[in-house]
Amino acid sequence: MVAVKVIPEKGVEYKVWNKNEKHRVYFTVNNGGGKPTEVGNYDIGSGQFYPARGGSITWNIVGKDENPQALIIIGDSKKVFVGKSENASSSSQKRTTSYNGGGNNNNRDRDIKRGMCFNNATNLVASNPAYHAMNDADVVVEIMNLTDMLFAEYMKRYGN
Repeated sequence: MVAVKVIPEKGVEYKVWNKNEKHRVYFTVNNGGGKPTEVGNYDIGSGQFYPARGGSITWNIVGKDENPQALIIIGDSKKVFVGKSENASSSSQKRTTSYNGGGNNNNRDRDIKRGMCFNNATNLVASNPAYHAMNDADVVVEIMNLTDMLFAEYMKRYGN
């Protein structure tokens, strides 16, 4: 179990949950009304923020300068800022066109698309006899390089 410390802004409540190999920080926002509004959770294991389904407030991982509503400190040094995503609609997450951790992208969608590029790169390398003479470490490097190129091209063309 990794030590987790959360520093929330006023009106933000959180609960750390660690059970059955799942370690998450759940967030709610209380704007002075009745019941707090669930905004989502940060999964310590995957390093991703999952916005609440059907929520009217869209939270995600944000930059230090993007007015975060909470800071999660994992272990001794890893800092994750979370809060309201300015560039996202209230009904669904929008992606930025940058694929390398830029902005308020939906990490799950990005990871799925990148995984599809990885599968395609693996199939292309496995079916090419030129790679069969290479050692395993070099084949892995080639697969990762091809994955990066496929993903970059996909993002350039479609951006989401």
